[in-house]
Amino acid sequence: MFAYWILVLARNLFCILPVSYGRGLGRFLGKLGFYLDWKHRKIALDNLRESLPEKTGQPELWKIARSSFGELGFNLVEMLRIPRFIGEDWRSNFRVRGEEHLREAFGRSRGIIFVISHFGNWEYLGFMPKLLSFRGAAVGQKIKNPAVDGLIKDTREMIGLELLSKREVASSIKDYLANNGAVAILADQRARQMSINVPFFGRLAPTTAAPAVFALKTGAALIPVFIYLKEDGKYQVLFEREVKVPSGLSVKESILEITRCFTEVFEEKIRERPELWFWVHRRWTK
Repeated sequence: MFAYWILVLARNLFCILPVSYGRGLGRFLGKLGFYLDWKHRKIALDNLRESLPEKTGQPELWKIARSSFGELGFNLVEMLRIPRFIGEDWRSNFRVRGEEHLREAFGRSRGIIFVISHFGNWEYLGFMPKLLSFRGAAVGQKIKNPAVDGLIKDTREMIGLELLSKREVASSIKDYLANNGAVAILADQRARQMSINVPFFGRLAPTTAAPAVFALKTGAALIPVFIYLKEDGKYQVLFEREVKVPSGLSVKESILEITRCFTEVFEEKIRERPELWFWVHRRWTK
């Protein structure tokens, strides 16, 4: 409970501070965490060293890892600022590319599965249903810290994002897609259940098969989505081309191929901007 009230006080503070100050402070605190949290710093550096062998210099790896920590601090501040953000002209803060992929998919009336990653400020993708006028829901992992978990749930509901019940998540997703809604699934972390191994930065990584399974069962379109802050202070949202269901393969082969394809899209974007990804997670098995 103490942690919850600390977060509430921090939210009030960052809602008062000017935007540039709050963002700068968030990045500063994140980078400070890079030096203080040796455990997660080591995980990030090990992941980077294995994933980007072409960046052989220690200073370059440290720079990427430090910036990644900074982005985590920035993301936390931006999440805390949402009450102020929605009280302003929030719609003008987004630039969208690839909206035609959504319209084409919704036109088939089978719904959309958005596969998303911990890239950029992924929480702000929750604004897309209101911005682009469609029904949207999210499936997320429960966070161990109940204060942080509660704050994230409250924030997602504040922006109008529906949260699907974990207890009946499979039937909830099917019903939602059957009504031509969109469901977002985070699909870039190490999966312990319903997982398959696909290449990710040259190594096999346990990856959730859920998006592929639901796409095959429901006929819903599967679309990767990304978001990041541009230099002009606006958020750029990218809806990628639909990952097509392959023909002529068995169900098992199709699930593997779909999962491989969207993971490949994740890798491509992360290689372009490695500092925007969540490197502190133990993504690969030893």
